[in-house]
Amino acid sequence: MKKIVLSLSLAFLSAASNAQNDNKCAANYSIYKEFLNVESYHNAVNSFRIVLDECPKFSKTVYIDGVKIYKGLISKTTDESLINAYVDTIKLIYSKRIENYGEEAQCLSRMAFDVMKLRKADTAYSEAFNIFENSVKLGGEKTDIATYTAYFQLATTLSAQKKLTNEKLFDVIVPNLLIIKKGESNEKTEKLFSTLTKNLSRLNYQADFDRLFDEKFSLPETADQIRLLSNVMTEINCEGSKLFALSAEKLYAENPTAEAAALIARFNRKNKDYEKASQYYIEAVSKETDNMKKASYLYESALVANYQKKYSSAVSFAKKSLELNPQNAGSYLLIGAVYGSNANLFGKDDFDRRQIYWVAADYVAKAKKIDNSLSEQADQLLKKYSALFPNKEDAFMHSVKAGDVVKVTAFDNETTTARFL
Repeated sequence: MKKIVLSLSLAFLSAASNAQNDNKCAANYSIYKEFLNVESYHNAVNSFRIVLDECPKFSKTVYIDGVKIYKGLISKTTDESLINAYVDTIKLIYSKRIENYGEEAQCLSRMAFDVMKLRKADTAYSEAFNIFENSVKLGGEKTDIATYTAYFQLATTLSAQKKLTNEKLFDVIVPNLLIIKKGESNEKTEKLFSTLTKNLSRLNYQADFDRLFDEKFSLPETADQIRLLSNVMTEINCEGSKLFALSAEKLYAENPTAEAAALIARFNRKNKDYEKASQYYIEAVSKETDNMKKASYLYESALVANYQKKYSSAVSFAKKSLELNPQNAGSYLLIGAVYGSNANLFGKDDFDRRQIYWVAADYVAKAKKIDNSLSEQADQLLKKYSALFPNKEDAFMHSVKAGDVVKVTAFDNETTTARFL
C-alpha cells in the first residue's frame, strides 16, 4: 500500500513539475514574442533559450522564431566571428527541431540555404553542399525544385573551383535529373534545366560524363526508360557516349519516330558526322507534329548547316524555327552570328557590307532580350559588331542618316535601322 501511495505521490510531483515548466515556458514564450515583434533580437534571446531548453516540444513555432531571432542578430553586426557563431546556433536550432519534430529532409534544406547565404568563410559552399546532399538523399522524389536548384548550383560552382571532381558532379546531377524528369514539367523545372545547362557550359565535363554514362549505366529494358535516360543525356549535352548511340538506335529500330530520328541526329552531330546528322534532322522535322519540338529540330539543323559552312541554309533553318517558336533565342543569336561572320559575302562595296553588321546586331539584341542567360555572349558580339557599323561620313555619301529604315540584301532581304557610334 505504501508503495502505491509513494508512486502516486511521485506521479503527482512530476505532473506538478511539468505544469510549472509549461507555465514558465508559456510566460517566456510571450516575452520573447513581444521582443521579436519589435525586432529587439538581443532582448528576445534569453527567454527564447529558456523555452527551447526546458520545453523543446512546446511548439514548432519556437524553432521558426529562433531562426528569425538569430538571423536578426546577424543583420545587426559585421563581426564575422560573431556571425559564424550565430550560424552555428541556427544549425543547432534546426537539429533540435529535427530531434523533436522530424521533417529532417526539409529542415536540412533550410539549414543549407541559411549556411550558404549567411556563413562568412571560404568553406561555406562546401558546408552547404554537404547539408543539401543529405537533404536530397533523405527527401528522394519528394525533394522540392528549389533544393535541387541550389544543390546543382553549388555542385557546378565547386566543380569550377576544382573542389569537386567530374565523377562526383555526375553522381550529383544525373541520378537526380532522372528523378526530376519522371515528374511533370513546369516553369520551375524548365528554369532549373536552363540554369543547369548554363552553369555546365562553363565546365569541361562532357568527355568524362560520356565515359561515366557508359561505365555506370546499361541500356534500359523498356522504351520509356530508354527515352527518359536519353532525354537526360540530351538535357546536359551528353550525346557522345556509346550508350546514347545504343539508345537512339534501339528507339529508332522499334519505332522510327521524329524523336528517335532526332536522337540519332544528335549523336552524329556530337561526333561531327554532320552529313548523317543533317539527314536524320530532316527526317525528324518531316515527322514531327508538335510545333515546339519541330522548332527545336529546325534550330539544331541550323547548327549543323553552320558547321558545314552552309550559311544560307543555316539562316533559313533558323528562321523557320522562329516561325514556329518566336521565343527561340538561340535561333536569333545564330542568325546574328552567321551574318556578322560573313558580312564580306554581301554587297558591292564596303558600305553595303558594313550595313550587314546593323542586321547582325539586331538579331543578337533580340536573342539577349528573350534570354538573359545569353547576355555575356550577346554583349561580346554587340560590342564587336557595333565597332564595324558604317560611319556617318560614308552614310552621308550614300544618302543615309541616323534613324533611316534601310533595306539590306543578305541571304534574305532584311530591314534595319541606321545608327552610328
